[in-house]
Amino acid sequence: MAASTLLHASAITLCVVACATYDEPPPTRGSNGGSSDEAGGAGAGGSSGSVSVAGTEDMSSAGVAQGAVGATSAGGGASGNGGQMANEGSAGRAGLAGSAGASGSAGASGSAGAGGNGGASAGAAGQGGAVATDDCPNDPAKTVPGACGCGVPDVDSATVAGCVGLKSALVHRYDFEGTGTVVADRVGTANGAVKGGATLSQVGGKGVVVLSGGTTGSYVDLPNKLISSLTSATLEAWVTWGGGGAWQRIFDFGDSTSATPEDNPANGKTYLFLTPATDDATSGAMRAAYSLNGGAAAAETHVDATMAMPQVLTQVALVVDSKAGKLLLYLDGAAAGEQAFTGALASINDVNAWLGRSQYNADPELTGTFHDFRIYDAALTPLQIATSFAGGPDPAFLSK
Repeated sequence: MAASTLLHASAITLCVVACATYDEPPPTRGSNGGSSDEAGGAGAGGSSGSVSVAGTEDMSSAGVAQGAVGATSAGGGASGNGGQMANEGSAGRAGLAGSAGASGSAGASGSAGAGGNGGASAGAAGQGGAVATDDCPNDPAKTVPGACGCGVPDVDSATVAGCVGLKSALVHRYDFEGTGTVVADRVGTANGAVKGGATLSQVGGKGVVVLSGGTTGSYVDLPNKLISSLTSATLEAWVTWGGGGAWQRIFDFGDSTSATPEDNPANGKTYLFLTPATDDATSGAMRAAYSLNGGAAAAETHVDATMAMPQVLTQVALVVDSKAGKLLLYLDGAAAGEQAFTGALASINDVNAWLGRSQYNADPELTGTFHDFRIYDAALTPLQIATSFAGGPDPAFLSK
């Protein structure tokens, strides 16, 4: 071969080698740093994107799309799948949006997956979590009624008494619901009866017994021995007093000097009573008295309020605290009087347990309306008396 021909052939060979080397493009990097035939890295919280077709040497341009980020709420849902790379170097398809995880309240909506040619669909909304309910919206201390209902605490605190202690100490309760003359004991079994022609009725949709007073003979007769079986006690009455003469009785438990003391007033012998007003010239105030030997000054222990009983619906309570040695009188939830006490309820011969009638036949019967009467086998505290007053004559917590 001629030298010129040999030289020409060598040049062609060198050009082919050099041109081939020059025309080969560098490996294209994917959006997450991978080469054209590598899968894109995982998006935040997502799984790694998979590759359906690897890019060719001279056609790939975009690499593999990064995996879509699926938004999660608290608790986190699954992340989106990575996008796929198509032939001819087109952008990878958008990753699917991750579904939102459930949260403690309401789940957040899922965010969109990473955009491809057509963009990604929005992630599905998270399911709402359970929302706490408040069954006592007007009671900041409770969300459920508990043992006492809304508005009344269940247990005692330093400033308020709960109803649980009240309910556990209650041994007899008369709410005067019903018809006829039977006065049902809603807590115990000591049912009573209305005497003198009076019957149970209603005021404002609630049971009451209306007593005519004077000498009409209307009163409530309860079973014998209700208080002599107790050591300490609290007697609570809800009464609307109609006024009238002194020495009427809200209650009187005891016996008389009659030869047949049961059911027959004469002069009081042993008793525990409460009157809405005396004929005391200095005050005429409400009084509670205890005696084992009639009305002689040396025999009787009494505690006076500072005023007569109001002629409106009123709570009055007498506490016999044998342990502390006190008689305590309360009016509408507040202390009204206190007296030292050394007697014993067991010493009273309570064959007459009367509401509205006295052991003394000279005393008028009560003119008024009984709404509720309760006997507790404990000396209630001032806070418990206040809680009972706040509940009213027919509290919801006594119906639970």
